[in-house]
Amino acid sequence: MLWTVGIGVLVIAALIYAGRVAWLSMMATEGDVPPASALPLPDDAEILGENIGCGSGGCSITFTVRPPADQTPEALAEEMGATPQLAIPGNFFDPRTVWVSARPAGATLNLVVDYWSTPWVP
Repeated sequence: MLWTVGIGVLVIAALIYAGRVAWLSMMATEGDVPPASALPLPDDAEILGENIGCGSGGCSITFTVRPPADQTPEALAEEMGATPQLAIPGNFFDPRTVWVSARPAGATLNLVVDYWSTPWVP
């Protein structure tokens, strides 16, 4: 009896998770953009603004980031691994890969973030 209940609970949990992943896949639109929390920024970096842009390949969100006081935008991009592109694997709750590319802009760093990119090929 205990085994039956345990297996039943596992099956139900697996079905709920599969439903969540299927929902993300089927209901995904080109307008989906990752949240700022997906970015591996240092604690003392500050997001100054965000801008969503859409094109034929989907939408992306550009975060304008001020690096920590002791770091240049280029150094922050290197530390993050976003030169030329960073692929952040999905997690248990959202298995989609987040793609990040860095573009220094003066004293700030523009991080272009989306779900739709493909790996950068030199």
